[in-house]
Amino acid sequence: MLPIAAAVILLVPIPAWFVEEFYSRGVYPWLQLGATSVSNLVPIALLDVVILAAVALLVYRIVQFVRAAMSRGVMEASWEALRRTLRAVAVLLLVFFFAWGCHYRRTPLETTIDTTPAVPSIASLQLAVADANALGATLRPNLPPADAMTYDAAAQALSAPMQDALASLKLGRLSRPGRPKFSLILTPFFTWTGVDGMIDPFALESIVHPDLLPVERPFVLAHEWAHLAGEADEADASAVGWLACMKGSPALAYSASLYLIEEAGGALPAAARKQSFAKLDTGIRSDLEQIAKRMRLQKPRVQRAAFQVYDQYLKANTVDDGTASYGRALTLILAPPLRDALNQYGKKR
Repeated sequence: MLPIAAAVILLVPIPAWFVEEFYSRGVYPWLQLGATSVSNLVPIALLDVVILAAVALLVYRIVQFVRAAMSRGVMEASWEALRRTLRAVAVLLLVFFFAWGCHYRRTPLETTIDTTPAVPSIASLQLAVADANALGATLRPNLPPADAMTYDAAAQALSAPMQDALASLKLGRLSRPGRPKFSLILTPFFTWTGVDGMIDPFALESIVHPDLLPVERPFVLAHEWAHLAGEADEADASAVGWLACMKGSPALAYSASLYLIEEAGGALPAAARKQSFAKLDTGIRSDLEQIAKRMRLQKPRVQRAAFQVYDQYLKANTVDDGTASYGRALTLILAPPLRDALNQYGKKR
């Protein structure tokens, strides 16, 4: 019955308004408050414990299968192993769905904010690079020392701006900010694939790459906290995280400015990108070069394989454009009210 229940819940369409009102704004905030409060008490990533337990269970089941095959025959042992596997997968999917995965079916941010997102043009992308560069150039000289922008410092600075961003976008509050954690098991994988962080959908904890530059950390943590607040779509999480940083301290706003320069620049044709990047502030260009240097540790084959898997995972969770959804963040950031935050930041200070 477990596989049948999982299939019904995962395949039967659920109205977005029902998910939004009953789960994302009703049940989930209480679930997130409890789970994250508990996981914050533990300094290590609980996801590492889950992975080790899963590996140990797999080894145990393989040994049991061999013993059963020797005593009762391969066919009977295989049938039992298949039933156990189906039950285990069903349990995993059901826990994932009710703990966090149901957010993939909520109302998209682009339909709830007071604007009509538009496909960015070359002119709007170049203007975004220029404006983010101008803001970043004024912020960079006043940034705290690099060793002061730890993840804990970023989390402390980000707490209030995140709630402000969620409220301004008419989204539910983040019940409990997640303590930034590093995964001993997954960090090498993050390095090879270019992954900056993730949300643990079971313990609802925030896992980040420990080797990110200090200027990268605020935005990456804000992105993961947006996931933790229930924004499963990558574009929505990036937009919420970007706005949260733009509502925060100069260190947070500078991190968001770098992200926008990279994303908008990456969406430009080669000639237009070269033209825009030639006008970047020397300090900003230096930071981008350091980021590029860090990313040279990626292994292209591993990265392609990982993103193909993640692309299929997203599509299976109703994100039709898969990993291309990251790029949709620009359609939100470059439209009001988010674009206004970039225009008005300097005036507020």
